[in-house]
Amino acid sequence: MGICGWLAVALVALATAEAPFPDYDCRHLDGHGRLLDWAAWRTELQTAQSWLATSQGVLAKLSQHRDRAMEECPLGLLMADVLRMLVCFDRREDCANTFEPLVRHGLAKFGLRVLMGTNWPIYQALHSDVWERQSHRGVFQDPHLSCVESQILDWPRFKRIFEKDDWYQPAVDVAYGPQLEEFWREAALECPLGFAMANLIKAMLCSHTESICFRAHEQMLGAVLEEVRLPDVAQSGWPILRLLGHVARVVRRHGFHLDFLPEELLGGTPTAASQSMQDLLDCLPKLTLAAERTAARWNGLRLVYATMAYGTRFSLYLSRFLSRAVALSLDVVAFCLDAAAYEACRMVDGHCVRGTPSILNKFTLPLVLLHQNFDVFWLDLDVFLFQSPTRAVAHHFRHQPTAELLVSGSFAVDCICSGVVLFRSTSKVKEWLKKLLIWMYSHPYEHDQKLFSAFLRFGERVAFDQELPVTAEETPTWRFLDPETQFVSARHVDAAGWTGDPDQIVAFHMLHGDSDQAFASRQFAQRNRLGVGYLPLLDLFFNQTELPELYKTPVLPHRLSPELKEALYRSWLPHPRPKVPQRCNETVPMQY
Repeated sequence: MGICGWLAVALVALATAEAPFPDYDCRHLDGHGRLLDWAAWRTELQTAQSWLATSQGVLAKLSQHRDRAMEECPLGLLMADVLRMLVCFDRREDCANTFEPLVRHGLAKFGLRVLMGTNWPIYQALHSDVWERQSHRGVFQDPHLSCVESQILDWPRFKRIFEKDDWYQPAVDVAYGPQLEEFWREAALECPLGFAMANLIKAMLCSHTESICFRAHEQMLGAVLEEVRLPDVAQSGWPILRLLGHVARVVRRHGFHLDFLPEELLGGTPTAASQSMQDLLDCLPKLTLAAERTAARWNGLRLVYATMAYGTRFSLYLSRFLSRAVALSLDVVAFCLDAAAYEACRMVDGHCVRGTPSILNKFTLPLVLLHQNFDVFWLDLDVFLFQSPTRAVAHHFRHQPTAELLVSGSFAVDCICSGVVLFRSTSKVKEWLKKLLIWMYSHPYEHDQKLFSAFLRFGERVAFDQELPVTAEETPTWRFLDPETQFVSARHVDAAGWTGDPDQIVAFHMLHGDSDQAFASRQFAQRNRLGVGYLPLLDLFFNQTELPELYKTPVLPHRLSPELKEALYRSWLPHPRPKVPQRCNETVPMQY
């Protein structure tokens, strides 16, 4: 098939660009009648000591059926091509000249955005000791790629930075330095691989600051790597093949996996429901009764609450979170993303929906509930409810009847917080949230809160206006919940806090922060005392074993426990919220 096959895949991708939730990992292919069980092979690769030994039979089959493999699972075929290429180079066989261009053009077709999100270990395989053995054989090195001579930038010095353990900040300083800013075109010609390395560093930084710039750097990186043979990249001294895997690991926030089927998320009727949908359907009768009772009392508000939990830090406290909600007469759907969370939910006879860990589920569950015509109040699990939010929400809608979203905010600045959100079940909200979810799925580096803000066109930027899939007219009407006294947050960042009467607090967001799965974000949080490890409010509020009434009655925590009162008042401020809050400044404007 050759390179023309990858060109065909690229053309098909362009023709089907609107198709949501592409199955890059080939998880949902029916094994019956397929060339092979792609998911089983991918799983074996993730645990095997030798990828080649595990894949001998697969490679033999794929060599005879490339066209069919390309149709069924393009990334699986690319993985096979990488392994075949490495074997050919290691054995010094002519087949290297066949597979190397296939791999190079396959990498260019999918790009950093897709390859960081897939579970096919393509980048890991490219960082191979085969290249070291090649260099020991005295393979020719292109001095133009090694960049020994330089005028725009001291390229050898830039290259040596990556030999250090603490290379990150010095590399950022060079990548965003004045030489590359002013003479980037000349730099690309003078030292293509050094230029590619600078763009890889910029893409890494963009992904967890202001992701609007990610695409440009991904494209410039890809343009260079598509033109330079992989053995030349490996032997140039630039550690690009090693850092591709590193960057993918540290900035990836989720993979290409959904617990609900695409049909369920898009609002259609699936032919075979997912396990998550089956669990939700089991909960529907009780949820419907609860929503109808709320609607009868609160002017048509068909309200249900939703949260999710996974991991040792959160699953441990899910049962107390749900018990507290029951004490406040709230019906909460819990998306239980591991066995411990499901067990905790079942222990209190909750509305339990099984799933697997992914930040995407912060939006999948609300979307599916919206399709069931519920109004949905989303709560992160690090929110302690002082009282039922229903009355406060109904008050909002009486005075702002056109609002379709109610969003929590910050005390001192106008930042959006996606940890406490009410979604009205309107057609505009459903379509908006669907497009947001599709975008987040396709961009594994996106931060859920920054994306939420960007799609509301309020501060953050993930793309230029013409690239966003929603127009200003398609954006739901939204308002802030009261961040001063009612829906408040812990002062783990300077912009947070609360003031006023603590008896008026509805929800206290502890900003725990552990749910962000990007390695770079967790490091940043630890360095800057943001949420993780700063003040253990999650343990403090949800581990009061000597105060069972905190979880069984609607008692206010600060009236029950001096310890909880002291913790709450650490975030108290002696002045009102600014009448004109500062602009949200979570990100640093990037040089595009």
